[in-house]
Amino acid sequence: MKKNLLSLLALALLAAGCDKIDPDEYIVYDGAVITWRQGSAIANPQQRAYVEKFTGPQCHNCPDADVTLDEAHSLYGDKLVLVSINHYKGMGTPFPGEPDMRTDGGTVWDHFYGVNGIPAAFINREKDHTYGSAMPAIKTDIGTVVAQTPSVAMEVDATADATGSNVTVHVNLDFLTTIEEALTVTVALVEDSLRYKQLMPDGSVVNDYAHNHMLRKVITGFWGRDVEADAVAGTQTSGTLTFALPADCQKANCHIVAFLSRKASRHVINSASCTLQ
Repeated sequence: MKKNLLSLLALALLAAGCDKIDPDEYIVYDGAVITWRQGSAIANPQQRAYVEKFTGPQCHNCPDADVTLDEAHSLYGDKLVLVSINHYKGMGTPFPGEPDMRTDGGTVWDHFYGVNGIPAAFINREKDHTYGSAMPAIKTDIGTVVAQTPSVAMEVDATADATGSNVTVHVNLDFLTTIEEALTVTVALVEDSLRYKQLMPDGSVVNDYAHNHMLRKVITGFWGRDVEADAVAGTQTSGTLTFALPADCQKANCHIVAFLSRKASRHVINSASCTLQ
């Protein structure tokens, strides 16, 4: 699949010459479809901060970024929805003989941002933080986001079947204000406690570094699925989708992440995460 992605990118580059490629042209991917139905009110609306962190096993500054975001997670708990994405080239490539945790979806998002150096982090696909003076400020900026009153309340739950291999996800939206533009919901699978090599700030290499919140699979299309409901205040809607858990993922370490975006700008309005039950 990664070879197919690179081939598509190469063809797009040849076709476009020196022109900038629109994000929609990176790849065509048909992920799981969301089926929408009438939902119910969410009792305790929360505004969450969705953070995408671009990292890599050969990036010696990335462990410091992990510490910063772990501290943010301790501060804000489940109000911080975090996804770690291995950069598609350079320091994001695995050490020889190590597992390659890069993903097609992560590469598409990487190109969308135009990430040039890692670590890099983006809050709600709007505010970016690169390593250095900006990265420590991310904790304060996350706090600013989660202190806001949500315009849409959002919750997600996920249940595996008896075999543990097929998962059903429910995404619940409760519109507290009216949003007069097209919206999408994106659902992804992330996994904690992946153990593989990591270059450290002092130049040493830890063989069993714990990589957490790692993107394993974008379950919907890379840019999400359209919300099929009137986005007016008082509307509640619930979306359901199913997918097969990848064979190399450990169910006990997996989480589902879902986020609601403005279709035109891709800015994230709210997000939610849950463990697999």
